[in-house]
Amino acid sequence: MLRVLPLLLLLAWTCDATSQTRGGQDRYIGEMAVELEGTWDANPTLERLQTAPRRNLTDPLINLGNDGQWHWIELTGLSRAFGSQFLEVATAQIDSLTFLSTCNGNLKDGPLHLNGVSIRGTSDGMGQSLTDGTFPMFPLGGADLCEEDKIYLGVKSGKQISLPLRVASLNDLREWSFMRDVFFSFYAGIMLVMLLYNLVLYFTVEDRSYLLYVLFLIGVALSQLFLAGYQGVIPGWDGTSWLGLRAVHFVGIFSGVTTILFVNRFLDLARKGPGYHRVFNGLMSLYCVALVFLLVGRLNWAFQTINFVAMAALLVVPASIHVWKQGQRSALYLLIAFTFFLLTVVMFAVSQFTGNPLPFVPQSVNNVAMPVGSIVEVVLLSLALADRINQFKRESAKAREEQLRVSQLNEKITREQNEVLERNVRERTEELEERNDRLRAALEELKLAQDQLVQSEKLASIGQLTAGIAHELNNPINFVSSSAQSLRRDFDDVTEILRMLTEMGADDDALQEKVQALQDRMTQMDMAFTMKEIDELLTGIDDGTTRTSEIVKGLRIFSRMDGDEATEANLNDLLESTLVILRSSLQDEVALTVDFAPNVPAVPCQPGKLNQVFMNLITNAAQATSKTDVAPADRYVRIRTRVLQQEGANAVQVSIEDNGIGMSEAVQSQIFDPFFTTKDVGEGTGLGLSIVKGILDDHQATLDIQSTPGKGSTFLITFPS
Repeated sequence: MLRVLPLLLLLAWTCDATSQTRGGQDRYIGEMAVELEGTWDANPTLERLQTAPRRNLTDPLINLGNDGQWHWIELTGLSRAFGSQFLEVATAQIDSLTFLSTCNGNLKDGPLHLNGVSIRGTSDGMGQSLTDGTFPMFPLGGADLCEEDKIYLGVKSGKQISLPLRVASLNDLREWSFMRDVFFSFYAGIMLVMLLYNLVLYFTVEDRSYLLYVLFLIGVALSQLFLAGYQGVIPGWDGTSWLGLRAVHFVGIFSGVTTILFVNRFLDLARKGPGYHRVFNGLMSLYCVALVFLLVGRLNWAFQTINFVAMAALLVVPASIHVWKQGQRSALYLLIAFTFFLLTVVMFAVSQFTGNPLPFVPQSVNNVAMPVGSIVEVVLLSLALADRINQFKRESAKAREEQLRVSQLNEKITREQNEVLERNVRERTEELEERNDRLRAALEELKLAQDQLVQSEKLASIGQLTAGIAHELNNPINFVSSSAQSLRRDFDDVTEILRMLTEMGADDDALQEKVQALQDRMTQMDMAFTMKEIDELLTGIDDGTTRTSEIVKGLRIFSRMDGDEATEANLNDLLESTLVILRSSLQDEVALTVDFAPNVPAVPCQPGKLNQVFMNLITNAAQATSKTDVAPADRYVRIRTRVLQQEGANAVQVSIEDNGIGMSEAVQSQIFDPFFTTKDVGEGTGLGLSIVKGILDDHQATLDIQSTPGKGSTFLITFPS
């Protein structure tokens, strides 16, 4: 690739040398022109052009600035000086061009319009000559045609107007155009090869830097080709279209943005140069401003903004030096590439803004400086990317070697540690097995102690209720006993009457007297009252035995040990059996009220354990009321049941409410902890509610507490049915 560069420079020099061997007849003639001062449009009158103020131009290359206005210049005596040669406007940066030719003060022929260029005063062959080459050219006529010939040239552009005018023969212009086309064909081919090469590398190594570099290549190549006027080969991109007028601007923005993205990525400025990274990102916002100018039709403002941001590319040099000093060798390639390219940009900018190339640089070399510089740049950047890949490979190989060494070291350490670990594991396993044996024995003892403790708690509760149960049983038993004595006396009277009846015979002569005596005796005994009393006594005995049976049944249910077997039971019945046992012992302490919902569905449970739950909660509620200043008559414990709908299924809720001392949040958080109690020493073990929580968890029941200190508590127990 580097060997092709001298060939390109040779082509450019050949073009310049050819022009220098034509006897001085083919040269830039800007110093022969004068600028017509004033504000102009595309179609001024000939009279105004002839009378307008004039300003002499002294430079071979005319520079008319970048104001977006029409500018007119006057060239005098070209036909007499150069004969029948052609005038070429050797630039592609003119958007609109108007050509007028006069002879002896009169306009030649009628107007002709071709490719957006307005020509007034032409010969028949002028239209054909305009199609030759990339740049517009106009025949000068001949020296024998006019005593005084003048040419008026009007130009307008959305870019910097640098107007190189040169005169040469048609063959020379065609030769130069051909050599220029050959040069840019070589240029386009080289850039296409570099693009395809790096595109293949991108798909091979899958490094995003190559993708950004490909976009950067496209931007650079199109910028040079469009600046040279070759955008017209694309349909719809000629100078007469909206897009054609803005093609150079769009490509300039695209090239600048891709350059910033590529430099940021290649130098890793986000990590290695965050200050430069922020500056470059800020420059991208200026490209957005240029794009806005472009879309609203301010082409010259857009061109100036693009050129201003492009000048900031000088920052790539210190940024590359900054990253290079951090040890990234590929940054040196980027530094050299951009330094060389920026030198060519300076050469181009000087010729654009001053109208003259650098004094030590031939104009032909100046014309191809940027394309050649861009080729050098992309070649060096390709080498930089390749060096970066090689660096990655070296770093990867070094990392693999280090990884292998570390892996071998880790393997050795792991092997040694495994041996120590296996020995420690064996020792610990033996120790743990011994401890596990001791723990299993302790667990069994603890479980047995727990069962005994639960049973003891239950029996202790029964012991506390013995007096009440005895009193509850004495009432029906005493009633049965007294009723039995009265019933015996009544049965003695009935027995006497029956005996008197058995002594009567049908043939007894004194039957009438015996019947009379029997009736008198029955009247004396008030037999009707006796029979009524017998019925009442039997009913009372039946009620007493039923009451006694209920108390015994409740005690039997309460004292059962059900184990893990579950049975269907009605919670109303379980609560009633518990109240049978508790009512007599609590009747002087608190009022027990019940509100049982009808048709409560049976729930699977262990009835004996639930009786223990209800007894503990009701007893605690009663004791909580006794610690208040409320009179016994106003103390209450309410027991209610109701049926709920819970997740589409029936559930039974038991509510135990009291107006006792209540509980604080701190007490509520601990009441289910084993051995926690708020009672005085000797009054409780602190196991009651812990046992309650365990039993409810076994029944998958939920327990919610609503309590306010000084106002009472409510325990809500919900059982799934």
